[in-house]
Amino acid sequence: MGRVTTVVGSVASVTGVQGRGAKLDRRKMCRKAAFPFAAGILSGILCSTLKFMQTYVDDDNWIEENLVFDSTAYGSFGTCMSFMIVFRTAQSYSRYWEGIVAVYEIMGYLFNAASNCLAFARITKAEEMQVTNFKRLVVRLFSLLFCLVLRELEGSEVSSESALKFPVLDPRGIDQKTRAHLLNFKSHSRPEQVYQAISKVILDAQSSGVINTPPPIVGRIYQEMGLGMRTFQCAMKLAVVDFPAPYLLALKMMLVVHMLLTPVAVISWATTVAFSGFFCFVLVFTMFGLMQLAAELDNPFLDNGFGFDKMILQQKLNKALVTILLEEGRPVASLSQTAAILGSDDLEEMQRVLASQGVPH
Repeated sequence: MGRVTTVVGSVASVTGVQGRGAKLDRRKMCRKAAFPFAAGILSGILCSTLKFMQTYVDDDNWIEENLVFDSTAYGSFGTCMSFMIVFRTAQSYSRYWEGIVAVYEIMGYLFNAASNCLAFARITKAEEMQVTNFKRLVVRLFSLLFCLVLRELEGSEVSSESALKFPVLDPRGIDQKTRAHLLNFKSHSRPEQVYQAISKVILDAQSSGVINTPPPIVGRIYQEMGLGMRTFQCAMKLAVVDFPAPYLLALKMMLVVHMLLTPVAVISWATTVAFSGFFCFVLVFTMFGLMQLAAELDNPFLDNGFGFDKMILQQKLNKALVTILLEEGRPVASLSQTAAILGSDDLEEMQRVLASQGVPH
């Protein structure tokens, strides 16, 4: 297995199979490719055996008279099965990208909500230390919320801080009572609990004067958070609802029939034992491999050896939250005294600057 994974890793590095943002566990992928490989080997051995017997043993042409059939029926069957596999793979690929888009949208909504929280706290009536503690608490809670969203999509239960898996911005900075409540092994719907905890923190900040922005504007925070949670609930359907079972059952039965018919179809036109076994192996392995590939793409959130790297998203959000937290301590941006363009009224000066930069106007 070690040599196989080394070869797979070399091929991946040369062909670029493992691209940016993707995660490929070679050991798991080799295990999952074992069944298609075994089916192809079994069918190839059967085909080689039949061809050997037809060529060197069957002097009475019994195999040709009783087993060999017209390839037109086999071609029609293969076309129908190929269409079903292509449709299955296309739907799984669509689910895969839909899941990636949903997670990125959730991250964007949560970042916008956190950014608004920090920005709205600039106009405040509270003490500086109280505002600072509010900002530090908000970024920790949003980081924890996104981590729990990712874990929920994976279908994993989080019963302690050690089971978070994804890095959270200083979870011990949240008070112990809240941590114990949110990560209690008897609790359910942990993302929703953190979402509610953030809502209460923001509401208390409004009542205490930490956020002194008009309520209609503060409602933007709740709107962004609501969009993020709604997207999360929509993404859960990909993690919970599988591809229709009757379709999968019919396709698996067709694959078994295809595995048994392919050796008989190949010996009718193959000329050598080696070529017949190899070509039969390629046909069967390809069909079973596409079926396995579609199963891997069905649920983009599972940590099954192939998928996008969710760790990158968590780290990206953490960096963004730390960045805006540090940005709040810097002075507000202002126009420099040496600005070349004094205002929008000076149209001629603006046109000259644009012309010098080669920008058409």
